[in-house]
Order: sequence, then C-alpha cells, then structure tokens
Amino acid sequence: MNPVFWRCPLCNESLTLVERTWVCANRHSFDRAKEGYVNLLLVNRKHSADPGDNKAMLDSRRYFLQQGFYAPLAMALGAAIREHFPDTEQTLTLLDAGCGEGYYLNQLVQFLGANVQCYGTDISRAAMRLAAKQYPALSFAVASSFELPVPDASVDVLVRVFAPASEAEIVRVLKPGGLYLWAYPAAQHLFELRQLIYDTPQPHTVEELPPLDTMQECPPLAVSYPITLPDQASIAALLHMTPYYWSASAEKQADCHHLASLDLTVDFAVRMMRKMIN
Repeated sequence: MNPVFWRCPLCNESLTLVERTWVCANRHSFDRAKEGYVNLLLVNRKHSADPGDNKAMLDSRRYFLQQGFYAPLAMALGAAIREHFPDTEQTLTLLDAGCGEGYYLNQLVQFLGANVQCYGTDISRAAMRLAAKQYPALSFAVASSFELPVPDASVDVLVRVFAPASEAEIVRVLKPGGLYLWAYPAAQHLFELRQLIYDTPQPHTVEELPPLDTMQECPPLAVSYPITLPDQASIAALLHMTPYYWSASAEKQADCHHLASLDLTVDFAVRMMRKMIN
C-alpha cells in the first residue's frame, strides 16, 4: 500500500498512516476503522446523515455480482487497461471512484496482477466497510467522487462504473498519459426487467458529454450478452440493487418475486479517454 496516496481533505497535505491513524503535516488526523478503511468525507460536505447506498442494497449487489453475471464487464475493463499499458512490469496506480462494495476493483487487481496498486472511494460508509472487510489487501476511503482525496496527477487508471463523478476531478487526478474508463448502461441493458416494472418501458438514454480539455477520446467499448438468472434469489438481488426497486409498485414487485428464472440482456457501454501528454 502506498502510504502517501491519500491526502487530507482539510488542507490537501499528504496523509501518512501512523499505527491506526492517518495524519498530515498539519496534524489533522483520521482514524483507520477496524475494517481497514478511512473516512475522509467531512461532515460539512455531506448532503445527508448517511449518504450513499445502504447496507441492504449493497448486500444484494454483492450477492448478485459474486454470481459472476457482470464478470464480462470487469474482464473487458481489465483487457482495455492492459491494452493501453501492455508492460506487466510497470507499476500502475488504479483508482475506482464510486467503487461500491469493491467487486470491480478486486476483479481488476486479479486480472492485472501484483504490480497494480488499487484504491477505491465511495460516499457510502457501509460500502467501504464491506469492501475493506472483504478485500483487506486493497485500500479504501469514504469520499465523494466530486472531491477526491488524492493528489494532482497521481493516478494512472481511473475507473468509474455507473457512479456519478466530477469530470474536472477526473482530469485533475490523472497523470499525463493516464486512462479514464467510464462504464454505464447502454440502450438495451436489462430491458426485460424494465418490461416487468414499467407499463411503457423505454431504452436507456445517456446524456452526451462534451469533449474534456486535455483528454483524448479512445475507441469506446461495447459489452453486450444474454444471461439467465436461474432462481428467485438472484432475481430478488438484482431488483434490490437497482433503482427499479424504488419505482416498482407493490404489484410489480410481487410479480418479480414469483418468477422462477429470468432471461435478460446485459448491455454496457464504456467510454475511454486518455489524458494528453504535454
């Protein structure tokens, strides 16, 4: 673990781990939780008492992801990173901004190998608790993706899977030559589930983002394939981990809970950009 990767959210000085406390040169300190993560989200920057996904949603996501249904997305992200950084001896710093319970970050470190130093941030303390407990070799911090507690030009690869983020922050933290991968649902993602939830389901739409200063577009990735959820436990986990759970009526939820299996289309798009080298 890089001992000076995190920076103080109060003064931006580097944080160093001393026993169980992260401290900066100005003596601001942040305790390391027993699970291993550090909370760098200041109280006055929170929009609620306990922001982000709750434990029930995270538990459902973990159950679903560990069945391997989205493993092809993780493998596609890993392959894209290795294509851009083919030297397996090169040490890379990888940050998953909005990493949730840590599934994709762990998959990437398994794919890319020991020379990748992996870090994850999420605004949800429950997510960081789960991630740090499950993946103790990785480093996690409670933090907003709109104010990442990492130095300028310190990240080789920044991954963002579904999570909101500040594009300006992404540009700030990436090294020249660094790679940014943003995965999001494409038009047909889980459309069969949408048909069960909505009377007039519509394909996903994604706002077109303008070009980012100092960032060069790379060819995008498309990751699309069919899956079958073989039992009610998997169907329930998927429903509970998505926003559909909150928009579905009690009747629609009951219909989903009576299904014995469900055929679905998985459809992801991945936008990739590389920070220009001056």
